[in-house]
Amino acid sequence: MSDQVNLTAEERTSDGKSSSRNLRRSGSIPGVVYGGKEEPKKISILEKEIVKAVQIPGFTTQVLKISLLGKEVNVVVKEIQRHPATSRVMHTDFMRVDPDSKITLTVPIRTINDDTAVGVKVSGGWVNHLINDIEITCLASDLPEFLEIDVQEMDIGDSVLLSEINLPEGVEIPILGQGEERDQAVVSVTETREIIIEEEIEEVDLEGEEEGEEGEAPEGEEGDDVSSEEKDADSSESQETKE
Repeated sequence: MSDQVNLTAEERTSDGKSSSRNLRRSGSIPGVVYGGKEEPKKISILEKEIVKAVQIPGFTTQVLKISLLGKEVNVVVKEIQRHPATSRVMHTDFMRVDPDSKITLTVPIRTINDDTAVGVKVSGGWVNHLINDIEITCLASDLPEFLEIDVQEMDIGDSVLLSEINLPEGVEIPILGQGEERDQAVVSVTETREIIIEEEIEEVDLEGEEEGEEGEAPEGEEGDDVSSEEKDADSSESQETKE
């Protein structure tokens, strides 16, 4: 598990684009805390704290503690808005949680032993990640940072379905309760992509050669590219001869 993340926030009373812009210029990031029995609160957190926190693995999939108005609040990250060009954090949304209450959150799916899987090491295949994250439901106190799949024994053609993931105690995948048709492959081992890529390159090369052959001028036509000035001169000489 990652280290517990603790943040310090201040309540803000102003709102709007202009206010948020001034807040960012002063070195803080606007945000909001909502959920639970209390009213939503607009907050601000020092940008350097957020930048440091987001670099911690599992930051978005753990219960955080925010110190607000002298009181610690348990929250989870619901959304982090970033600048599309610079990736700078622009706004953060936190949801209050009770450690003893169930929450629904999206967590990443990770695999281990990819390089030593039977289908990779023996058969020369590769591990194909079909789903990278999934929504789960559990007590806030049981929230895992990620779901893990061991692909060590997987050979080419093997796959693991959502229903086959070994879930931590108390963790459920809601989508599986919506019918068997919602069950789907999460990871599979397939033949290496290099073969496909080489075939595509060959086809591109052949197409290029054909286009080049079609674009070449037939023999005897290379001299046809005569300037308009030369054609005018020849026409004048022919006219003088007739006269």
